[in-house]
Amino acid sequence: MTHPQAETPPAGEGEPDPQRWRAAAVILVAIALDLIDTTIVNVALPVLQTELDASKAALQWVAAAYTLTFALSLITVGRIGDMLGRKRMISIGIVSFVVASLLCGVAQSTEMLIAARVLQGLGGAVVMTQGLSVFQVAFPPKERAAVFGMFGALSGIAAMLGPVLGGVLVDADLFGWSWRPIFLVNVPVGLLALIGVAAYVRESRSPNVQRLDLVGVGLVTLALLSLLYPLVQGAEAGWPAWTFVAMGCSVPLFVAFALYERRKAARDGSALVEPGLFKERPFVAGLLVMLSFFAIIAGLFFPFTLYLQVGLGFSPMAAGLATVPFSFGAMITSSFSAVLAMKAGRKVLSIGMLIMGVGMVALIWTIGHFGADIGGWDLAPALTVLGLGLGFVISPVVDIVLGGVPVEHAGSGSGVLSTADQLGAAAGVAVIGVLFFNLLAGQAVPAADTVVTGLREQLTAAGVAAPAQDTVVDNFRACAREMGEHEDATEPPAVCRSVVPDGAAPAGAEEKVRQAVADASERARKEGYAKATGDVLWYEVGVIGLGFLLTFMLPRQARKPEWEQDDPQETRPEPAAAAGDGRD
Repeated sequence: MTHPQAETPPAGEGEPDPQRWRAAAVILVAIALDLIDTTIVNVALPVLQTELDASKAALQWVAAAYTLTFALSLITVGRIGDMLGRKRMISIGIVSFVVASLLCGVAQSTEMLIAARVLQGLGGAVVMTQGLSVFQVAFPPKERAAVFGMFGALSGIAAMLGPVLGGVLVDADLFGWSWRPIFLVNVPVGLLALIGVAAYVRESRSPNVQRLDLVGVGLVTLALLSLLYPLVQGAEAGWPAWTFVAMGCSVPLFVAFALYERRKAARDGSALVEPGLFKERPFVAGLLVMLSFFAIIAGLFFPFTLYLQVGLGFSPMAAGLATVPFSFGAMITSSFSAVLAMKAGRKVLSIGMLIMGVGMVALIWTIGHFGADIGGWDLAPALTVLGLGLGFVISPVVDIVLGGVPVEHAGSGSGVLSTADQLGAAAGVAVIGVLFFNLLAGQAVPAADTVVTGLREQLTAAGVAAPAQDTVVDNFRACAREMGEHEDATEPPAVCRSVVPDGAAPAGAEEKVRQAVADASERARKEGYAKATGDVLWYEVGVIGLGFLLTFMLPRQARKPEWEQDDPQETRPEPAAAAGDGRD
């Protein structure tokens, strides 16, 4: 279906699209599906393991296949949209995503599910890059802050909505379909979004892109794969030597890609990534801020989710609901922070990073203060502050980075930006994950020691003699030490199955003694997770500090096009000139 204005120039070059806000609404719905599906599957993994008889490696790929494909294809599909038309590509992306979601929902094996998740990730990458590109070209500069503010608000809540929605759908077991509705729900919503795109989105494309840079596609895909694959799989594999070799190989591949793209642009102007983008200081500085920013967010919620579900024993739904204050805070500030940044400039981002730092320190204090007795409401104030800080950053950064990109390179620019997001998130999870599990292993015995006094009191009340108590306590500590070193917590070591030896409990008190040991084990687990989580979050504070410093690399004020600074009736400059040089 072709829009009557299919070949009309983008809004930044001619008259604004009169249906741009309706177009933005349906695109945001499609993007929301993409973002939610990065996390919604996590809560269903235990059920998937049982019903599909999935191995642990297969479960890892059910989650990783989507994000890895998403990240690998962002730059390429962004440029394809510049060439073939952004409306056409976003429609193709939605169709691919809907078909893949249907295939996920009816999958009869983990192999089929993983393959469908790959297709889903590809469709999600198309929708994300083309959606941001449409915002860039369909809206005049004075309105972009508002639409990117809406995108920022969506980004702040969608990833957190995934676990909540997933928990609700899995627990509801609609029609007896178990985990399948978490994918099938995308089908009707995606079809509605597709109808909206056909009705409201105006076609646009770059007039300068002649052909797809296949060599560039190959180089950047190999470079990203060699970096992202070990980041995604390294922690689960125990960081063998090949992971570091692969990441090292990414450096010369990226260098080769950059050199080739420079020659390609000079020769025929059809480079996959326009080298001129990296001459724009707002673009480069914004990418660095986004790298650190998404490393912060992903690095936070990886250990925090484990802390809630494994450490504290929250159900998937309860864990998702516990993060709602974070999403609420992000939704509030991101709704206006992009507009505020038009007046206050980079100060808004700096203030946001400071607020996030305060929220992170408050979260660390809360976890340490309440320890094993913490509840969801105790976490709400600190998480709300964190979310408020996030909202001050996510919306202005998107606007600042893409706001200076010439419209003919909007797809390429949004692809690079989204790739930076994924790279930062993968790096954040990888680094914080290693630190967290090392800290957790080191806390096993100290956490056990904190509950020994209470355990002895319960054993005394049960009538266990002092020598037998010593044996039980020694076995309890040995179990904690082995669990700290054990890779698979679902299969406890042998010593943990005989903490209370035969004859240690008086006749008739066996159940009371076993319950005392179980209670002590549960409390020690909570204390260990609380201490490890609190410690690892101090590294997050350091990354926030780095992000705060990086905000000063951005221009002091959001750059305005020349026609907004002077006479608005003057002829607008060509896109390349409008992009400016990025100086303050």
